[in-house]
Amino acid sequence: MTKHKTNKLIKRTTLAVMLTSALLSGCSEKSMESHLADARNYASQQQLDAAIVEYKNAIQKAPNAAEPRFELGKLYLQQNNFAAAEKELNKAMDLGHPVSQVIPLLSVAYQQSGAENALSELDYRAEGMTAVESAEVGFYKLQALMQLGKTEEAQALLADLSTLDTSSVYKGLIDSYVFVLNNDMEGALAATEALREQAPTNKDVLQQLAKIYLQNGEPEKAAEVYGVYVSQFPDDVTSKFAYAALLIEIRDLEKAAPIVNDLLTLNENHPLLNTFKGIIESANENYAKALEHLEIAVQNGRSDQVVRLVAGFSAYQIQDFEAAQRHLTMVASSLPDNHPGLRMLADSMLQLGENDEALEVLARVEGEQGIDAALFSKASYQLLKDGNVVGAKQMVEKSEAVSATAEDLSRLGVLQLSLNDIDGLVNLEEAVEKAPESVTSQATLLRAYIATNQLDKAKVAAKEWHEQSPETAAPLIYLGNIATAEGAYQEAAQYLDKASGLSDAGNEVTYSRANLLVAEGKKENAIAFIRAFIDENPADVQALALWFALAAEEGDGNAVIAHTQTQFNKNKSDLKLRLLLARMYSINGQLDNTVSLLADVEGDESSPQVFWNLKGQTLIATNNVKEATAFFDRWLSFYPQDKNAVLGKLLIVDSQKQFKQGLALTDKVLAKRPDAQLTLMKAYFHSRLGQAKPAWEIINSTTDDVKALPFVRGIIARLHLIEKAPEQAVEHAKAAYDATPNSDNALLLVAALEMSGKKEQAFSFLEKHVGAHNNDVQSAMLLAERQIRSDRKAAIDTYEQVLSKTPDNFVVLNNLAYLAFEDGELKRAEELAKKAVSLQRENADAVDTLAQIYIAKGDKEAALALYEQVSAGPIASDEVYLNHVDLLLALDKEALAKRRLASREFSSEAAKQRAENIKQQHGL
Repeated sequence: MTKHKTNKLIKRTTLAVMLTSALLSGCSEKSMESHLADARNYASQQQLDAAIVEYKNAIQKAPNAAEPRFELGKLYLQQNNFAAAEKELNKAMDLGHPVSQVIPLLSVAYQQSGAENALSELDYRAEGMTAVESAEVGFYKLQALMQLGKTEEAQALLADLSTLDTSSVYKGLIDSYVFVLNNDMEGALAATEALREQAPTNKDVLQQLAKIYLQNGEPEKAAEVYGVYVSQFPDDVTSKFAYAALLIEIRDLEKAAPIVNDLLTLNENHPLLNTFKGIIESANENYAKALEHLEIAVQNGRSDQVVRLVAGFSAYQIQDFEAAQRHLTMVASSLPDNHPGLRMLADSMLQLGENDEALEVLARVEGEQGIDAALFSKASYQLLKDGNVVGAKQMVEKSEAVSATAEDLSRLGVLQLSLNDIDGLVNLEEAVEKAPESVTSQATLLRAYIATNQLDKAKVAAKEWHEQSPETAAPLIYLGNIATAEGAYQEAAQYLDKASGLSDAGNEVTYSRANLLVAEGKKENAIAFIRAFIDENPADVQALALWFALAAEEGDGNAVIAHTQTQFNKNKSDLKLRLLLARMYSINGQLDNTVSLLADVEGDESSPQVFWNLKGQTLIATNNVKEATAFFDRWLSFYPQDKNAVLGKLLIVDSQKQFKQGLALTDKVLAKRPDAQLTLMKAYFHSRLGQAKPAWEIINSTTDDVKALPFVRGIIARLHLIEKAPEQAVEHAKAAYDATPNSDNALLLVAALEMSGKKEQAFSFLEKHVGAHNNDVQSAMLLAERQIRSDRKAAIDTYEQVLSKTPDNFVVLNNLAYLAFEDGELKRAEELAKKAVSLQRENADAVDTLAQIYIAKGDKEAALALYEQVSAGPIASDEVYLNHVDLLLALDKEALAKRRLASREFSSEAAKQRAENIKQQHGL
């Protein structure tokens, strides 16, 4: 602390002296010699800044004086300002200062600044130089020539330098270079080590010895030498930097820390120094500080594997998974398989929900017992949650190979059972055997036995658990439930009585007792029992669900709904209660209430699966296509492989005839989730797109039982129609329709019958179907088209019925308008046609219908205005086109009519003949 204050005092004194000198110099005429004397005085007192000012004043007074320049260069050399020293020393030599005095100093400046070319040109035997000085300068020159690759010149120089008669250490360094030139590093090392004994603190000896140690692959010895060097020459930043790098390399981080800290004060943003600092802090478990320094290194251009790896490791340790993933991803491809960095990267990705990406990384991890079992199981669980069954199975296989502890085996067993792998039971059994005290393992195994209907094993496992933990209620409740399932009601009651007397029984005993009463056929008792419980626990969701189920069977669920609504009104933040109430309304047919309750819940990753299923089903049931589309898209954004979400979305795209989108979605899902039902949906979408071959490949790979399913028979019927084999399609189409008499299947059967030549049978079927399904607009419109041929009145009636249900049905409006027009009902025809045109103003057929009505009413100008609004665009119908030409001629617009006739090539023979008649009639 005292030294620090002294330095400040010196700096202030120096500044004062400088200012005084400057003021005095402006007021008096000091001589060069006076300035020089003052400079020497300041230099002797180590007031170097003041000395430099006086040396410069002396030079200003006598620019051609060599002595002040020589002394100033010498002072710069002491300050390690080598560039300034070179400049002043060279100028002094040019002005006549004795070369023998300048060259030894200039050689040091050149050597320190790396000016090899200038150094190689120095005269090491200048007149007046001693043998000792010649040896030092000659050694520096020898080094420069070697660094410049001038080996022959170096050898000639070495031969000359060997004749110097001196015992200087530099003569020893020169002699050691014989070994270096002959690539005899052992000889060079022995000679240099001997020189160190002669001059233990000589900077050039230490530098050469350290370099030889490094070249010989002995970094620890090199570090020891650099340590001595740095302690002797602390201002040599380059060597200090090399020393720090060497300490980091040999993992002597304790020694490296103060060196790196010192260097960072010179440049706090230096990328390599921040890398060193990050490595040191990480080794000291200061992970947040380590990450901070390593981020600085990356921001300043250093992004090698070491930086990224240590940064990723440090971020992972403080659970900054985003940073860990960012850094480790950059080096993952260059890491060897099974590297710990891959494990950290995979776990970070799992933490961030990037499960598919984690799967790719974990494919490179072979797995080790006790290390990777939990990681593989975690990946499998999250992939399974995403619906990626393929990836989940891959991770289960890896986990199976390394799971050894009870905890690992328990996790593995649950995952295997989730994937319908019965081996999961074996692993659960082994988990319980290894840790019989584990409540989690015991309960999981019991649930698995019950789920697979292995009640005998479940009973044995529950009894063993009870024997080991007699004060635990759970095994007794399981035994009671098993006895209930087996019809041993008295035994079940005894178990539940015992369980209810234990402190941890909870509400499960109550639910089990109610189920026992139901199993015994005592529903009224069960209702009374659960009601008594609800009186004390009015918002218990499981009890309310049980009460509703029992009451609904008796046709009296309204009282339960009313009670649940009251409880929900008291606590609208209770999501479970909200979902239960919504489910009750749904079962009771009150879908509007269900929609209203669920409208406030948007849904995210934390939402239970029952929410997604219930809201999705309700939106579809209420035909709310817009909201349903947005909802299922959101659902899929969180769970892209969820089967219920996928099926809901497929139902929507199918209803909108977006068959390509449906096929793309099934392909995407099936890549990660093999599923028989979705595979059949893939075949269905292929059939809707007219792609028979891939659809047949799927159908033909199924069993006869699957081919007999009505849905599959509908696909088969469609495929036969695609292949122009309608006779083979009829029976399949009938089977599909009988099972599901919807619009698609009705139209499929009509097509099959008509294409088979059974038009009367098709017409009769269509009439019957529309009569039974008066909301099937598509089938009704098809019926009306068929009726026009034989019974116009019936067709009009059918169209009117459709219009009452879909008042903005463009096709029906246009067709009805034309029929009314043909029947002379111009007022009705105009009303219908105007509405059709308002819906599709660019539709030429609709415009033509309205125009013909105006013509019939005598308003040809209004008709012409209608035709003009569509004449600029393409008109598909030859008839409409010629109607426009007829009107032009009727209005004496022959030139325009002639141009329109000339610009059109008519497709049908009838249109060609009509055009020809028009030309002849009007002489065109």
